[in-house]
Amino acid sequence: MNNKTWKQWLIYGLVILLVVLSAHYLVRVSDLLWTFYQWVRALLAPLFAGRGVGHLILGVLSLGVIPLAVSAVPAAGYWVLTKKQFPYFWPLVWAVLLVLVTLLLVHI
Repeated sequence: MNNKTWKQWLIYGLVILLVVLSAHYLVRVSDLLWTFYQWVRALLAPLFAGRGVGHLILGVLSLGVIPLAVSAVPAAGYWVLTKKQFPYFWPLVWAVLLVLVTLLLVHI
């Protein structure tokens, strides 16, 4: 194995160790994210019909708004401190979306 492969294995192992050590906190964060999703969905539910296209629009808005809102918090803090655009805004949006979709699939 070359040097780059060993570095990848080391990073892989360290990430697994970090996840195992912080599992309690990650579960709490995922619970908060799921609660936020349910709150937004309940907030938007009276605006859309319970079936058909209304249900589809409700799902799209719920899944679309939450990753943007969650990612906007650190981006706003970064902007306040540096007066520059947050460099990892869209990767953070994608990461939150993937976590939220995973939670949605688990809770169905």
